[in-house]
Amino acid sequence: MEPAADGSPREATNDGDAANDRDAANNAVLAALQSQAARLARLEEDNSSKGLVKKLTSSAGAMALFLGLILTFQSLYDGFVTKPEADRVARLSKFNDVVNSVAKRQQEAMQLITQATDPKLRLAIASAITPQVLSDLSTAQAMLRDLDDKDVGIPQLIVLMNAASSEGDWPTVKSFVDRAVNKTDVSPFLHSEALRFEGKYWFTSGDPERGRQSFLAAFETLGTVPVGAAARAFVLGDLVATEYLVGACRHAAEDFNTLVANMASPYVGEQPRSQISASVVAQLASPGAHCPAPPNLGALRAE
Repeated sequence: MEPAADGSPREATNDGDAANDRDAANNAVLAALQSQAARLARLEEDNSSKGLVKKLTSSAGAMALFLGLILTFQSLYDGFVTKPEADRVARLSKFNDVVNSVAKRQQEAMQLITQATDPKLRLAIASAITPQVLSDLSTAQAMLRDLDDKDVGIPQLIVLMNAASSEGDWPTVKSFVDRAVNKTDVSPFLHSEALRFEGKYWFTSGDPERGRQSFLAAFETLGTVPVGAAARAFVLGDLVATEYLVGACRHAAEDFNTLVANMASPYVGEQPRSQISASVVAQLASPGAHCPAPPNLGALRAE
């Protein structure tokens, strides 16, 4: 073995270099592993701080699933919420169109009949309008089956009841009356109107006792506040006129006296007092009245 330049054995130097090289390599590997571990730790820390959307978007498959769920929920919402609501609004709109058509036809018929002087022309006008009104009433009756009570107001039903009663279609009146009377989310005035039409139905159906009870219920529903005085007088006036029209004479005189007392209220305005008095007197004094005229009929005229 040849000595090295400094006199030390050459083999010993080579062994020392190899050891140093191995140490350096081990240190490099260790440093790389430590760096990788540090990077993994940082990634895990970053991932734990991400929100739901960031976590989902980190995976294309998860994102596709997320979008599919959104589309499914949207489809379900449209199927169970949006579309039924749109259908409900469409049905209600069509029903209102029919109600408006009934009101318009009646108004046109009234104007034409008032303007016509020839009785034959008046009859022809009525004959032409009646089938159209009855057709609209039948359509409205069918549409009501698919409408919720909260979507149908008393004013709409009053238009239909008034038209059906004018045409003498009392079974149809009853179907509208039942719908109106059963509504609870209405004002006392509107509930009173529903009861009044119910009374007219019972009178024309041959049950005057039930008819009178419905009228009295309509009267009581209006309460005793001054603002309802004219409406209460109107209900009583309609009750008396109906009794004389159909010949329900048992309580006619009693109800007439009650009407006179209510008409004397200072809260009944001059115009409604005049209109109610004229209407009732005309019915009671007409040849078609089936009950004897009350002896104090002049008291109502004086009002």
